[in-house]
Amino acid sequence: PTRSTMTPHSLLPALLIASAGLCFRAAPAAAAATAGGTRYYVACRGDDSAAGTRSHPFRSINRALAAAHAGDTVFVSDGTYYERIVFPRSGKEGAPIVLAACPGEYPAIRYRHLPAKGRTDMILIRGCSHITVEGLSISSLVTTEPGREVNGITVEGGATGITLRRNHIYHIRNEAPRHTYPSAHAILVLGNTAQPVRRVRVEGNCIHDCVTGTSEAVTVNGYVDGFKICGNEIYRCSNIAIDAAGGYYANPDPARNYARNGVICRNTIYDIDNGHGQLAGNCGAIAIYADGSRNITIERNRIHACDRGIGIVSENDAYPTTGCTVRNNIVTACRRTGIYMGGYLGYTGGGTEGCAVVNNTLCGNNRVRGAFGEVEGELRLTENCRGNIIAYNLVCTADTSSLFVHKYTATGSGNRFEGNVYSGPAGWLWQQRDGKPLRGMEAWRTACGGDSRGTHIADTVFAPVPGLEYDFTPPAAIAPAACALPAALHGHTDFAGRPRTTNGTITPGALQPRTPGDAHPGE
Repeated sequence: PTRSTMTPHSLLPALLIASAGLCFRAAPAAAAATAGGTRYYVACRGDDSAAGTRSHPFRSINRALAAAHAGDTVFVSDGTYYERIVFPRSGKEGAPIVLAACPGEYPAIRYRHLPAKGRTDMILIRGCSHITVEGLSISSLVTTEPGREVNGITVEGGATGITLRRNHIYHIRNEAPRHTYPSAHAILVLGNTAQPVRRVRVEGNCIHDCVTGTSEAVTVNGYVDGFKICGNEIYRCSNIAIDAAGGYYANPDPARNYARNGVICRNTIYDIDNGHGQLAGNCGAIAIYADGSRNITIERNRIHACDRGIGIVSENDAYPTTGCTVRNNIVTACRRTGIYMGGYLGYTGGGTEGCAVVNNTLCGNNRVRGAFGEVEGELRLTENCRGNIIAYNLVCTADTSSLFVHKYTATGSGNRFEGNVYSGPAGWLWQQRDGKPLRGMEAWRTACGGDSRGTHIADTVFAPVPGLEYDFTPPAAIAPAACALPAALHGHTDFAGRPRTTNGTITPGALQPRTPGDAHPGE
């Protein structure tokens, strides 16, 4: 685990999103001007001394933003704009300033000249509130020199009411040497003041082909209180796709220095691989990461073929990841673990406290050995896991050398396993990094002191390495059980958006069985 010292997905239908590796390109239909607001227009053929109308547009985006006030919309026409965009003022509640592509058009933002050192943001929202950025293409910001950070969109300075929607962000790349802790982000939300960043929405964006060094594609770091990262497609990036972080360099006040009260949902994430960047060789890239943050809900995400799936982990002793819920996600074919928690072995004592991992489907992960030559396990618990619940998950393997659950050490306490279904020929390891796995449900129950309602099915119920388009509807072998969890834990809807419980029963895994007349999630 490493991090920069500079800064320290409506339902995406079914399992069909982006299997061809191509982003959607959709015009921002919602980007109509606020009622009563002025519409300004920007075009490559424009003139900054013009009136900024459709027939007499401005030439630069910054010129249009200088004219825009609360309730106004700046529409940008097709073409490439070489400028660093800085919002000069706030909108108002119910009357944001909107920067958007003209409907049906795809303007591109580029930036030609990097400073000698420090941070470069292609779009900067600093201390400005009630702002929407929609439908823009932001790309081709690259550095190879140490001491620089490159970002697509940055939000900081106590901003409130920010929406980043349906943007296409790619080729944001810091290719400086690994030992210099290079940093880059497609989107960075930074709580770096005494006033929190609040009510941030990052939704429906397509992010790909970013080299983030020791940072992440989408980062929420420091004093950020209330955010949603939903319905995005993120692929072919290095290190981490989405991170809610605490304990790093965002805020000087320790009480403020962690992200909190956020939702990360309905994202489709694949091919997050440290082989794409400077950290090649460690297979430590993660799709979704809650690291030292609190009260984060991670639900209904589709993750496939990443180094690791979901982590609710702490890299900092003073910032245990606390009160987070991971539910109704499908994680498949990751090189190492599917879902994990705890502090890193020999690295941190921060741990994971009071979190829940419920109703997830894990299948065919553990394809590469861990850092110590071990099998990490579909579910992995390392140091200082305290008071967590792991319940009603569907854990599938097809390999006798794999592990359903791997608890590495004796640290931590009060972790409860209940009602999980384990399918396939794998085993369990309890409080040891290596050794002879436990075989059979009774041995597992004795070791963990729980999972009394758990079930082991000897045959695997799914294909060993399912792809994004695989149908994970639970087969008849997966029996529903009386629901012993409150809705606040398992949620009201399953992965596909259907009711999470049926007549008081809940089916282990991310999906309830379909009933006659139900459409497949991808239909």
